[in-house]
Amino acid sequence: MNRSVANSLFLLAVCLLAAAGCQAADPLPTVAPSAFVPPTPPVVIPTPTAARGAGEQGGGGTGEEPSPATTTATVTVETTGGTPAPSVPTPPVTPAVAAPLPANDCAAPPCSPAPPLPCAEAGRIEQGALDSAVAGEPMRYRVYLPPCYEQNGRAYPTLYLFGGNIHDDGIWDALGMDEAAEAAINAGRIAPLLIVMPDNGWLANTTTSGPDSYEGFVLNELIPTIESRYCAWPAAEGRAVGGLSRGGYWSLMMAFRRPDLFRSVGAHSPALIDEFAGAAEDPAVTGVVNDLGDLRIWVDIGQRDPYLAQARPLHDALAADGVAHEWRVNPGQHDNAYWQAHLSDYLDWYSAGFPPDRAALPLCER
Repeated sequence: MNRSVANSLFLLAVCLLAAAGCQAADPLPTVAPSAFVPPTPPVVIPTPTAARGAGEQGGGGTGEEPSPATTTATVTVETTGGTPAPSVPTPPVTPAVAAPLPANDCAAPPCSPAPPLPCAEAGRIEQGALDSAVAGEPMRYRVYLPPCYEQNGRAYPTLYLFGGNIHDDGIWDALGMDEAAEAAINAGRIAPLLIVMPDNGWLANTTTSGPDSYEGFVLNELIPTIESRYCAWPAAEGRAVGGLSRGGYWSLMMAFRRPDLFRSVGAHSPALIDEFAGAAEDPAVTGVVNDLGDLRIWVDIGQRDPYLAQARPLHDALAADGVAHEWRVNPGQHDNAYWQAHLSDYLDWYSAGFPPDRAALPLCER
């Protein structure tokens, strides 16, 4: 067989085999077009719930003050029907910043403008002295006069504050009592008042009681002098007395012996360590045996104060006899930092014993 015939027969065999084993491929299935149905957007339902402490009761209770109820918002996300759409990041939103309001304007009615300051004239401190027959020498004092002193013709409640045995008339001024009073008056938190800060001198450190002591100087010389020179309300309901350290002994001793002269008495870190103070002077005794009437009483002291052990029996005696009083043991020591930290507390408490409305005060008759 020649070569050409062989090639022809080979090609014929290949063609017969391909015809027997090969078929046309099935066409790909087709999907009829349909309208696109967007997924249902999520529904956000805010659900306010009140979060309350465990065991909290609305009315009575266990004696402990319940924690105030707070409101939180629980957000529930629900989806209905369709296929959830893929999450799309939300672009950040920059909040609009409102233009600043002019002074004494309001964000939205109804509203009222901010209350004006009491007056344009600031308070001040005056320094003076009186020739003391008890001390045998001049005794200095400082007086804080509130803003617009004397402008409405009314008398002022007066707070007498004593220092300790190493202090003079400048201690309460140095602590910032006048600045604290000025701020409280301008804020409308307390009513205007006078604050008298006398020197202690040797008299307060070496005497215990009686007309020839620091008690005699305060009751018989200082108070009459202040009430003749200033518009101080010359009545028990217009006077308060207080002191720190040794001055706390003097304030308690005087007020418990003469409760008819004062509305309030405060002792701040009192050093009740006078070894010559007997039953007639000891506040733990006089505070119980004497009729104190409606005298308001405050005693506070630091937890690390070395005189806490001597002050606690006073509290125990008053409590056992049912004498109403404030007793506070605070963090702190027997130092300026402690007293400075509580100036606002002292002012608020003393002022609460005085009428808040100056219109209710008597006219100044000085």
